[in-house]
This record gives sequence, structure tokens and C-alpha cells, in this order.
Amino acid sequence: MHITIKNSAARLATAVAGVIIFILLFIWVGRAYLAGVIAERPDLKNYQTAMGLDPGNAQYPLSAGRTYQYSVQNANPDLAIKNLTRSVQLNAYDAQAWLDLGTASEFQGDNAKAEECMRRADTLAPRIPGYQWAIGNFFLFHNNVQESFKHFRMVLDGFTGYEDAIYNTAWKASGNGPLILTSLIPNSPGPEIDYLNYLLSTRRLSETDPVWDRLAASPDKFPASDMAFYLDVLIGAHQPDRAWKVWTTLREKGLIPPTYLQTPQNLVENGNFENALLGYGFGWRVAAVSGVYVDLDDSTYHSAAKSLLIQFPGNQNLEYHNVYQFVPVRPSSHYHLSVFMKTDDITTDSGPRIEVKDAYNPALLDKYSDQLTGTSPTWTPLSIDFETGPKTSLVVVDIARPVSQEFLNQIAGKVWVDDVTLTPSDHSE
Repeated sequence: MHITIKNSAARLATAVAGVIIFILLFIWVGRAYLAGVIAERPDLKNYQTAMGLDPGNAQYPLSAGRTYQYSVQNANPDLAIKNLTRSVQLNAYDAQAWLDLGTASEFQGDNAKAEECMRRADTLAPRIPGYQWAIGNFFLFHNNVQESFKHFRMVLDGFTGYEDAIYNTAWKASGNGPLILTSLIPNSPGPEIDYLNYLLSTRRLSETDPVWDRLAASPDKFPASDMAFYLDVLIGAHQPDRAWKVWTTLREKGLIPPTYLQTPQNLVENGNFENALLGYGFGWRVAAVSGVYVDLDDSTYHSAAKSLLIQFPGNQNLEYHNVYQFVPVRPSSHYHLSVFMKTDDITTDSGPRIEVKDAYNPALLDKYSDQLTGTSPTWTPLSIDFETGPKTSLVVVDIARPVSQEFLNQIAGKVWVDDVTLTPSDHSE
């Protein structure tokens, strides 16, 4: 619809009104722009000037209030509350303003007002870690531990970098492992594994069982290697049964290849080296030594399609036990350990062989097979028959080379290893 104003006076009045509106709008925009320019320079006087130019902008009283609250030179708690209150009146949806007003109110001793502000900030920023960290600390300071855990949980669920600080705080505040696990730790593998490793690093091994149980019961997947530290701690703490239970569960969850399976026919896992060397748990491990090459080899093998190749550089008289595997066994039982090896130009009188020893006390059990030196034209079987004592429940099977006592003692050459088997035996040595 087109409106035509025929009266000249009316047209003039309309034009004048338009000009006035334009001027007012220009002044308003100009004042707001000028206020913004002035407020870019952080200074209390600049904030006050900006508030005079643009009194409807909540950011300027917020900045002034924060200055009165946190600045040593301009500290004024009353003016901090006045300005922060003005900020939330102008913009009730700014979580930062409510957080600062809550802090200022707490500083003035008005804890009821402070809690009200903190809860309002929580409503506006329920999953933003920075806000949840501050809110959690407020409730913790006022001895509301369970409420603080709720907010710290949000931090752990969405942000990294706060973990150890939160765990340390939680243990100091409550010392209650079950409460921490249920109220603080999010139900997802990442935070649960972080917390498990924290417990291990702070020597709280007895608190790890419920964490592991929750991980084991979860349908969520995670890399089995994330449990390497846990398995090592359990083995190191002389708890191989617990470690084996964890290992078995990892396999049942499909996190370890199904070929890594103990059988009555072979207690060694991946004894034919057809799968990757896991490097943790009850898989094969390789402790690196400078100059010594260790890897799977698909060009030379005794069975299937791969073997393990170890190549010595010829510049060291090595005491070598660096390819090894932990194997659970029964106390007071007989076993037969065997391996096939093939060598190429192994020097010195002390060549590679296989060894089995008690994982905790080699004085109870430590046996070597015969050795191989020089070059073997075919695969050579080596074996050990042994009996575990009443205190032996975990052995180490390793590819070994003891130090040579000869003058020409630096070892060079290659050895291939394949088909390592460890089986129960009914006969004694």
C-alpha cells in the first residue's frame, strides 16, 4: 500500500521527524561506538566513561565490577557488587556476570546470595568446564562435597587438564573411594582410564578394582594398550592372578586378538609369532638395546609364515634377556618348554638360547636350554624340562644370551626364533 501525503505541512513534519530520528540514531550509534573504543583500553575510568556513553551495555559495568573486585589498586567490594548487580540486570543471561557477582557476594559474607548466583551461572553454562570448575570449587569450599563433585564431573566429561587437580582435591575433601567413583568419574572409558592411572600413580591399588569392574562391564571399546600400566602394576605387586583376570577380560571383550589365547597345548601366547608383538601384559615384550635389531620376519620361519629375528651388531658383550613373556603357571608342577632356533654367523662362545625363571625370585627357578653358535643349516629344537616350586605362580620365558667370559666376546650375527611352547608335563627331569 502506497501512502501519499498531500498536505505540505504534513510532508515537512514527516521529513523533519525523519531527520531527527536519523540524528538520534546516529548519535546513539556514535556513542555506542565511542564507548566501545574507549573500553578497549582496560582502565576503570574508561569503563565509567563507557557506561555514561552507553548505559544499556551490560559489559561495561561487568568490566568495572571485575576491576573493583580483583584489582589491588582499585579494590572496592561495595562498588564491585553494585556494578556486577547492574550488569546482571542489563543482561540476565551472562553466566560470567553471575559467577563474578557470586564471588563478590561470597567475599562480602553473603553466602546465600553467592549460592543463588552460582546456581544461576550453572543454569546458563551447565556444561562449560571453566564455569563448572569455579562453581565446583565454591561448593567444595562450603563443605558441600557431593554438590561440588557434580560440577567437577562436568569438567572431567568435557575438558582435559584439570584431572589431577580434581582427583587430588576429591581425595583430600572426602577420602571416600566409592563416592568419588560414583559421583565424580564420568561413565566413559577415557575418564575412567585416566582415574585408574591416577590411582595407580598415587599407590591406591586397592581402589582400582571397582574402576576396572566398571570398565569391564561397559560395552564401550578402548585400546587394550591403555591397560598396560595397570597390568604392569599388578604383576609388579605380586598379583599375577588379578593381572591374568584383567588380561582375560580384555580378550573376551575383543580388545586383544583372539589368537592370543592360552591352551593346554601351549601356555605361551603368540608362540609362533604370527601376530604383532604387543609389548605389554602377557604378550611378547621387547626391551630395546641400542644396535640390536628385533622384528618379525616373513622370509625365514619354521612354521606358518613368520618368525622372530634378532640381529646382534658385534660391538657389545651383551647380557641379553630382552625378548620375554610372562606366563602364569601352577606351583609344584612339571612343565616342558621348547623352541626352534636358527642362527647365522653367531660369534663368541655364548650364543642365544631360551630361558625360564621365576618372575619374582630367580633363585627359586632359573634354567637355560642349550645354546646355538655359528651358523645352523636347519631349524634346531631346544628345550627345558622344569618343575615349579610351591611359591612359583608366574614365570618369565625369554630369549637369552649370557655374557661371554672369553676375550673375543662381542656378539654378532642373527638368530631366528619360532614355535615357542610351554606345556604341562607329567614327568620329572
